[in-house]
Amino acid sequence: MNKKIKSALKIIIFFSIGIGLFYLAYRGQDFSVLWQEIKSVKWSWIVLSIIFGVVGHYSRALRWSLMLEPLGYKPKNVNLFSSVMIMYLSNMAIPRSGEFVRCGIINRYEKIPFSQSLGTVITERIADMTFFLILTAIVFFTQSGVIMNFLNDNPQIMSRIESFEKYIPLIIAVGVALMLMGFFAVKYAIKKNLFSLGEKINSVIKNFKEGIFTILKMKKKWQFLLHTFFINFVYFLDTYLPFQAFSCTENVTAADSLTIFVLSTYGVVVPSPGGMGTWHFLTIELLALYGITRDPCGRAYAFVTHGAQDITFLIGGFLMLILLPIINKNYKNAA
Repeated sequence: MNKKIKSALKIIIFFSIGIGLFYLAYRGQDFSVLWQEIKSVKWSWIVLSIIFGVVGHYSRALRWSLMLEPLGYKPKNVNLFSSVMIMYLSNMAIPRSGEFVRCGIINRYEKIPFSQSLGTVITERIADMTFFLILTAIVFFTQSGVIMNFLNDNPQIMSRIESFEKYIPLIIAVGVALMLMGFFAVKYAIKKNLFSLGEKINSVIKNFKEGIFTILKMKKKWQFLLHTFFINFVYFLDTYLPFQAFSCTENVTAADSLTIFVLSTYGVVVPSPGGMGTWHFLTIELLALYGITRDPCGRAYAFVTHGAQDITFLIGGFLMLILLPIINKNYKNAA
């Protein structure tokens, strides 16, 4: 099957999932009432959250620069920032594709080996996940009552978790088996130099390992940690600031907002474009636990907040796609 057709099918499938989940979150909604709620929004708070969001994306680009520096690369910050914005745009079409896309962009304009940059991205994601798990633990121990109420109000989620548990041993076993098979297959290919790929595979593995362990060589570890904290703080602000834009949510506290931010983020894990539908559903239901009516307030908040981020990614991503060739027209990297 043609690669373009495959890509188109993936986009159609993932958007279908997102639209279906979005429909489930908003079915039965009187959109005239929803529109009236949206018209009363204090847009200055939404704009402020967008500005903080863009600053956070730039911070992600600067943190990536810190990770590439020990490998001997000093890419232009504008190229790193552009690749980050295009990453989010790509994720809107095909979930989890953005990390590969941004490494491809840096490879094209900065000549940094794809495998090396991908290794740094994996380390970066491990750092983000570690930080987010700490936040999850804080929320779990301080807001356990809210979490239990949420699960009690949504028994279908609990039943899915319980039904999934029985498959965990099988998933682990299959995962381990596939990793072992892949390891021995690669080892055999290198040893026998099959199809003259031995040296290439060795080079890719070496670059990948260098990328992953670059954090050990990093001289500016404190800067890395500060960027990691700031990036996640901005994600929190993207949830908290829009609460001030609605009269029905302006009394939501920072602690409540942290709980909603952490738990709703797990909705992005589902393979739909940018968490479309799942994020909306979780946010609406979590707000209901704090006495915020689902219709129209909760749904209006979710619609506007998620929509503002999507518009930022669309405009920012496409703008960077257009500007990148112009910015790098006469640029010769140091590689």
